[in-house]
Amino acid sequence: MQTVLHINAGEVWSGIEQRILSIAKVLHGKAFNTIFAVSPSSPLYKKAVSNNISPLPLAIGKWKFNPLAIWRLSRFLKILKVDILHTHRSSDHWIGVLAVRLFGLSGQCKIIRTRHNFTKIKNNWINNKLYKEWTDRIIAVAEIIKRQLVDKNNIPENKITTIHSSINTEKFKDVFDDKYIRNEFEISSDTTVIGMVGRLREHKDYPNMFTALNIIVKKIEDIKLLIIGDGILESQLKKMVQKMQLADYVIFAGKRENIPQILSGIDIFALSSSVEGSPAAIKEALIMEKPIVSTNVGGIPEIIQNGITGVLVSPHNPEALANAILDTINSRDKALAMAKKGKQVLINKFSETRLAKLTAEVYQEHG
Repeated sequence: MQTVLHINAGEVWSGIEQRILSIAKVLHGKAFNTIFAVSPSSPLYKKAVSNNISPLPLAIGKWKFNPLAIWRLSRFLKILKVDILHTHRSSDHWIGVLAVRLFGLSGQCKIIRTRHNFTKIKNNWINNKLYKEWTDRIIAVAEIIKRQLVDKNNIPENKITTIHSSINTEKFKDVFDDKYIRNEFEISSDTTVIGMVGRLREHKDYPNMFTALNIIVKKIEDIKLLIIGDGILESQLKKMVQKMQLADYVIFAGKRENIPQILSGIDIFALSSSVEGSPAAIKEALIMEKPIVSTNVGGIPEIIQNGITGVLVSPHNPEALANAILDTINSRDKALAMAKKGKQVLINKFSETRLAKLTAEVYQEHG
């Protein structure tokens, strides 16, 4: 049985951490022994414990060259005889590579890196070394990310495998509680609720959504924008809403765990991002058969077929976003039919079982 160690520097609960846990839950104890090396204060550490997956305490932070973390990881890899080291973020990728190479573990341990985000990698000698020589395999969470690595960074195509992220479809079964979120915020059944789920970070481009909402409320007043998530921009975004006189239309609901219940109560799921990989939130909305209006960035066009399973618009274009949402409201039967098709596509292409199976094939190839 191969031993796989996932290292992750993140101390948040995002799509990256969801993906790591999804893979581990399916594969652990079968063909693979799965271990996590993560911060003991991270949500992933706690969820590992509750899922009977061994977590090792390894606080990395944002420093790519943390000597203590490098040394501690090298000890874990050697003592536990790890076959596959799976990295997920820039800082843990560097920590992992240095732990393997500086302590003579290259013959024992292969390095696999998942690229989760559609962000550019600088073309310089050190990144060329990192990705072309010191990393054994790269997994891209969307085909567009793979194309970027091949076309912009000259990484050999046969070194990269595209595997989209998944969601746990089981937890969304038989969840029909459309009054839950409406009761909490006293939203009437006649009010159209646009839902957005995502951390309050720059790449989600909430100002784009607010500008679109400013256009929408001039035509439909009985509407609410429900934002689920927290993040470093929370205070700034709340001030922006006040300044734009949208306080009566926007609800900041904070971070929530009961996403299925919340999605039950919305009418449209929207995403206004400027950058994305393969976002879990849009897949969660699809499994709940919610009409989708999103920007066509990153891997989103690989999930949503424009005009067939949802509506896609260009980023940084609030007018197009507003018009797409208005059309979705005014053509509800058509929007619901697209959402129903989208759910079937999601079940076929983005299940946890499929994600784990394809990842296992990469492990077996390099183990």
